[in-house]
Amino acid sequence: MAGFAALMAIPLAMAQQPLAPPLPPPRPDRLPPPVVSEPRAEKPLPNETVAARKSDPAKERAEEACLDRLKQLGLKFERRPPVQESSCGIENPVLVSGLPNGVGVSPASLMGCPAAEGISRWLGEVVIPEAERQLQSVPTKLLIGTSYQCRDQRNGEKLSEHAFGNGLDIMGLEFAKRAPVTIGKHADNAPEAAFEMSIRKGACPIFNTVLGPGSDADHGDHLHLDLRQRKGDYRICQ
Repeated sequence: MAGFAALMAIPLAMAQQPLAPPLPPPRPDRLPPPVVSEPRAEKPLPNETVAARKSDPAKERAEEACLDRLKQLGLKFERRPPVQESSCGIENPVLVSGLPNGVGVSPASLMGCPAAEGISRWLGEVVIPEAERQLQSVPTKLLIGTSYQCRDQRNGEKLSEHAFGNGLDIMGLEFAKRAPVTIGKHADNAPEAAFEMSIRKGACPIFNTVLGPGSDADHGDHLHLDLRQRKGDYRICQ
């Protein structure tokens, strides 16, 4: 019995012993290595974005050639960075302040290079010769109402060519030794009316759209000239 009592006392004694103290935290130099996450792969750009970032040598050559022609024609202009505004924009914009033969542009107007070339051709091939022939004078300034402007057509169906720097609204011209000619502001039988009609018709081979007084109510006080591309090279001359 004494032996049995001794055996029973052993677990009791063990239970009464204090628990072993907790182990200290591992030393800093023995910490487990940090988990390094793999870098996330960048989301691929849409095909359109990638294509837009790639240069187009042919397009760049065409833009440079247009700028060279402006210099040869004698325009006074500043090259500007591409314009992007919502769905509007100009890829090769120039700020034109002067045309050949010392003709100023008021106000200086932002437009695409092709529109600048077109207005220069129209001035040199049509406006100046007709002014000398019919008004015995030469223009000194071209008055522009609207050049680049991010807006729809007046009927709201689509963007205007002004939204791409392809459209110009001509309000009139100033001359050296005579009164200005304001579009749509003279009698039908006046020399200014014949001059206006001549330069309007002369714009049709150069621009794809020519609208002015009599074409509709919106163009009663200016000539609208633009380079809108249409199927079959269709043009509007009204």
